[in-house]
Amino acid sequence: MPDDATRVEIIFSLAGSVIIMLALSGFVVYFIFSSQRKRLRQMREQELLREAYEKEVLTTQIESRDQTLRDISQEIHDNMGQLLSVARINLNILEKEMDDSPQLKRIHDTNHILGDVIRYIRMLSKGLNTDMLTSYGLRESIRFELQRIQQSAMIACEFTTEGEDFAIDAKKEIVIYRMVQEILNNILKHASATRIELSMIYTVNVFLLAINDNGKGFDQVEATSRNIADAGSGLRNLQKRAALVGADLQIKSIPGKGTNILITLPKSAQNAS
Repeated sequence: MPDDATRVEIIFSLAGSVIIMLALSGFVVYFIFSSQRKRLRQMREQELLREAYEKEVLTTQIESRDQTLRDISQEIHDNMGQLLSVARINLNILEKEMDDSPQLKRIHDTNHILGDVIRYIRMLSKGLNTDMLTSYGLRESIRFELQRIQQSAMIACEFTTEGEDFAIDAKKEIVIYRMVQEILNNILKHASATRIELSMIYTVNVFLLAINDNGKGFDQVEATSRNIADAGSGLRNLQKRAALVGADLQIKSIPGKGTNILITLPKSAQNAS
């Protein structure tokens, strides 16, 4: 049998082996944990870079599109509007010269139609140009947009507001305004609606903008699937624009029962980048 010294030596050897194994196990666990954290950190950094890149691309696209719309607006105002005005002046002269002509009524009706076209062109020009937004603010710009739709498309539009306006960052205001224009345009093109209701609500902490129509609605699952395949348009594009300004976009639609859209912008998002 081993003596006491041998037993002590064996015990110390076993204890040393256990300590070494525990140390190695701890090192392996630490290495795995550290590697996992590093990998997660790298993935997060890559995700942040991707989000920043997409945000920058979207911002550039929005600014480019807005400038294009401003150029079109200016072109309509400076050239098309003036040409139509000259044409109407000529019709007015012709109408006076043909006082007793059988064609007088047709000329008069054409003159009236041309006047409506000129008014619509002017309204369209204002809607495309964000100068109106700068001069009159989001509330009045949206009111004007609904008036234009009601006059040109013969759709009943109801506009309500609640609360006291608070300042929204100019660039974010443009994005929201363009989102509203796109939503309204989609209603005109696809919804077959006869009524649009738009509400703007300013509370202490949040800005709410709700757009409801009584159109034919759509299948949200099918529409979402279609937008995954076509990531540059439709619902996905609206969601990206909302996220760009720190807003939340909710869309609820039932086939045959219209569509409800709610844009929520926290007041705290005004200071967010």
